[in-house]
Amino acid sequence: MWYWLFRIIFKAIFKFCFSLKVEGLENLPESNFIIVSNHTSYLDALLFVAAIPRKIHCLSSYYLFKIIWLKYFLRLIEALPTGGSAESAVHFLENNKNIGLFPEGGISQDGKLKEFRNGAALLAFRTGRPIVPSAVIGAFAAYPITAKFPRFLPIIVKIGKPIYLLKEFDEIIDDLKLQEGLARVREAIKEMLNER
Repeated sequence: MWYWLFRIIFKAIFKFCFSLKVEGLENLPESNFIIVSNHTSYLDALLFVAAIPRKIHCLSSYYLFKIIWLKYFLRLIEALPTGGSAESAVHFLENNKNIGLFPEGGISQDGKLKEFRNGAALLAFRTGRPIVPSAVIGAFAAYPITAKFPRFLPIIVKIGKPIYLLKEFDEIIDDLKLQEGLARVREAIKEMLNER
């Protein structure tokens, strides 16, 4: 219940203050999925909630759960802390829930796309769920990590076509397969960012 209440609030705020536009919702698969995006602003996780009409369980940095007021908010929207959350994320995916994460592992200081960590590809190989690449455009200009206050500039969330990585049943997943999977996802996000 709390998640959907917050979604209504965030959607209204982003529409009114940032003229939020969402493109590609038709690309969301009928099954549950792992959605990933570039990460340039503190606004990005909230944009997942506002833009995607499905419940997304975001993987959030573990240190955010140490901030008392933020910890309660993250629990209300059923976010998962990074660091030891892989099994929880796998459990969620296997129970038809959606996971959202930022494969760069942190907010980009300059707004440029950084290299990806293995998490999203590992989850896809372990569960067989598709990865949905998405691109947030405008959040860096509106509220970069160095800013104290946001500027009310337009933000666009673009959703790409799902990428399917074949499920692996081995305990150890080949590193080459991981890198190939990550490269496909990163390239899809890069293309969406470069379209404008």
